[in-house]
Amino acid sequence: MRTFQLSDAKSHKFWNIDVQGHRFTVSFGKIGTAGQSQTKTFASAEEAQKEAEKLIREKLKKGYVETTPQPPASTEEAFIRALQSNPHDLAGWCAYADWLVEQGDPRGEFMRVQIALEDENLPKAQRDKLQRKEAALLKKYEKEWVGAWADFVAAPTDTEGGGQINHTGGRKYEFKRGVLTTVNFGQLTLPAAQAFVQAPETRFVRELFIGDTWADDDVERPSGLPDDADISEAPLYILLRWPYLRYVRRFQFGWLADEDYDDFCHFQCHLNGALVYDFVKQMPDVEELLIFAHTREEANKIARLKLPHLRVLQLYHGWNIPLETLAKNDSLTNLTALLCHPHALEYGDQPYIQLAGLRAICRSPYLPKLTHLRLRLADFGDRGVTEIIASGILQRLKVLDLRHGCITDRGAQALAACPELKNLEHLDLSRNTITEVGEEALRKTGVSVNLEYQHRETTIDPDNDPEFLMQGDYE
Repeated sequence: MRTFQLSDAKSHKFWNIDVQGHRFTVSFGKIGTAGQSQTKTFASAEEAQKEAEKLIREKLKKGYVETTPQPPASTEEAFIRALQSNPHDLAGWCAYADWLVEQGDPRGEFMRVQIALEDENLPKAQRDKLQRKEAALLKKYEKEWVGAWADFVAAPTDTEGGGQINHTGGRKYEFKRGVLTTVNFGQLTLPAAQAFVQAPETRFVRELFIGDTWADDDVERPSGLPDDADISEAPLYILLRWPYLRYVRRFQFGWLADEDYDDFCHFQCHLNGALVYDFVKQMPDVEELLIFAHTREEANKIARLKLPHLRVLQLYHGWNIPLETLAKNDSLTNLTALLCHPHALEYGDQPYIQLAGLRAICRSPYLPKLTHLRLRLADFGDRGVTEIIASGILQRLKVLDLRHGCITDRGAQALAACPELKNLEHLDLSRNTITEVGEEALRKTGVSVNLEYQHRETTIDPDNDPEFLMQGDYE
C-alpha cells in the first residue's frame, strides 16, 4: 500500500491506495479519522496498476506528499529517522556520534562534546576544556551545520554559546547534542521562510519559535497563497510546507509576555492566530505549546486535537479560552501546566473565563497530572474558590494563579481553611478584592502567596467593562 498526505492552511487529509492483483482499494479522509474506502475491479492486474499510477500522479500534482514507509537508504538515514522520532534517546545520540566519528565526520566529535557538557557534575577544568573544543568546532563548521537560511534572519547581537541572538532577545538558533534543534524567528520574513523549508540542516529541529511575521507589500505573491490572504501572512503559508513540522516538540507562536512588571503585564499581542491551528495539527507529538496571539475558533480546534504528549499549554490574548473542550479531550493525560490569560474584555462580550470552564477543568477525569493552573481575567470570584476546594484539585496542584479576578475575603478565608492548600508551592491572588482580613488568613497558612494590587470591583456592571478584566493586555 502507498500512502499520501496533504497538509496546508486549508486541508489536513490522507489518501491511500492498495493494489491487489486486478483490483485496488482507495481510502481517504481527514487525518485523525477512519475516513472512507472504495474498491474498484479491472479486467487485469496490468490495467489496475496503470490506473493506480494515474491516480497517484494526479494526487502529487495537487500537492499530496507520499508518506509510504521506506526502508532506510543508509545507516545514517536509519539514525536520522530513529532520532527524529525519539529525540530524547540519549543512547541513540551517543551511538550516532560514535558512528559519525568512525566515518571521519567532525559532527560526531561535536556531538560527543555537547553530550559530555550535559553532565552538571563535570570538574571545572574538564568543562572549560570541552567548551574550548566546542567553540573551536563551531568557529570552523557552524555556518555549514546551520544552513543558508540563517542569513535571512535578523542580524545577531551576540554569538556566545553556540547560538546567535536575534533582535527580540531570543536565540536565533541553538545546537543540542551536536545538531541544530532550536530555531527562533523573532520576525519571520518571506525569504527566511522560503530558505528554511528547503534546508536539510533543519531536519532535527524540534523547538520552533515565531515571534511575528513581515513581508513587503510590493513583494511578488508566492504561489499557493490564497487570494484572500494578506501578504504579511505569506511567510506563515510558506513555513506550513516545512517537511519536519511533525517532529516539533516545543512550539511558540507570538512573543513572550513580560509578566515581571510591578503593576501590569505588558504584551505584544498584535499577532493574528488564524493559522496557528494549521501548524499544531501537523505536530502530533508536541510537548509544549505556547500561543501568544489573537485566536477565536482556532483555539477550539486545537483543544480537540489528540495530543497525548502535551505537557504545557499556554493560551494568551485569545477571545476564546476553550476550557470545557479541553476538559473533554481524553488524550491530555500528560498535561501538567494549563496557563491562560485571555484578551482584555471587549465591550458587549462575556468574560472569556467563567465558572463553567473552571468547573470542567477541575473535575475532568482526563487531567490527572495537572499541577500548574493559571486562569486570569475571570469573573467566577468566590464561587470559583468554592469549586476549586470542592473538586479536590488542590490535592495535586503545585501552583494556582487566579490573578485579575474578583475574589473577596470570603474566598481567601475559605482557601486558608482548606487543609489541601498546603500542597501549593505558590498561590497568586494579586489584583483581586482581598483586604487585610483575607490577607492575614492566607499569610498564616505559610503558603507562598502574592496579594499585591487589590482593587474594589466585586460585581460586573452591565454598563461598564470591569477594570479587573481589562488589566495587563495592552496593544
